[in-house]
Amino acid sequence: MAALTVHTAPFELATPIVLASGPAAFGQELLEALDYATVGALTTKTVTPRPRAGNPQPRLVDCPCGLLNSIGLENPGFDRFVKAYLPAVLDLPTRRIVSLAAERPEGIARMVGRLADVEGIDGLELNLSCPNIDDIVIGSEPAIVGSFVRAVRPEIDLPLLVKLPGDTGSLIASAEAALAAGANGLTLINSVHGLRIDHRVGRPMLHRKTGGLSGPAILPVALACVFEARRAFPDAFLIGTGGVTDAESLVEMLAAGADAVGIGYGIMANPRLPMDLAVGLSGWLAERRLESLEDVIGAAHRGGFVVP
Repeated sequence: MAALTVHTAPFELATPIVLASGPAAFGQELLEALDYATVGALTTKTVTPRPRAGNPQPRLVDCPCGLLNSIGLENPGFDRFVKAYLPAVLDLPTRRIVSLAAERPEGIARMVGRLADVEGIDGLELNLSCPNIDDIVIGSEPAIVGSFVRAVRPEIDLPLLVKLPGDTGSLIASAEAALAAGANGLTLINSVHGLRIDHRVGRPMLHRKTGGLSGPAILPVALACVFEARRAFPDAFLIGTGGVTDAESLVEMLAAGADAVGIGYGIMANPRLPMDLAVGLSGWLAERRLESLEDVIGAAHRGGFVVP
């Protein structure tokens, strides 16, 4: 079986498959369905300084090739997360990335500072791209992105990722600001801005009107963002997230330049998807006699795969 280990990450991953922040919550919900040996890392549901009830219902709408959501960062708040959820996260047999968000840099820096002495956290992700809580998406403003990373970087030595939007602002400018301020890598992308209207009554289906589109519909958008980021930042660690639901789209994301691939929407439809992806990717590599992921990652920038 071909090796699926990712050596390009700031922390070695057993596989390139990452459970993206959100659908997998804090990891415990999938223990009975999922073999975590096939998961390179879990990214926790985003945690904020204070509890958030999320947006009013309705906040989920089916779409062709995806899902429109307006969850609004529902979470128990940082204090309860640390006491009630983090210990179980740290027991998971995989790498653990904690996702954090706040309205201001000092708010997120305080949370990070409190995690500095916690053993077992492998990395942090700053969620600067949620489309369902504010009129302005923080990640679309390079100067603000830089201020968040600069506030956090002195607080902790752990690898630091920044999650950016793919449909607002200048992705490359925001990415450059994050990396220049001390981020180790990027998670690209969050869900993209979307709307559905009930044709029977002529009103938006979501309470908040618009929401974030995820699923196969956004795969081309995510691929383009990852491709452009890899071209601009050859040495940055990238988690490509958006629309991957099978081994073929997983390979596409790796070839575009992702070191690892986040799975969100897909795990809601199939909690066993990471296992299916690991088997499918291993078989794909074996069929082409490729020995490692290094032959695949970024292949689109090198003219394709070198197949024996």
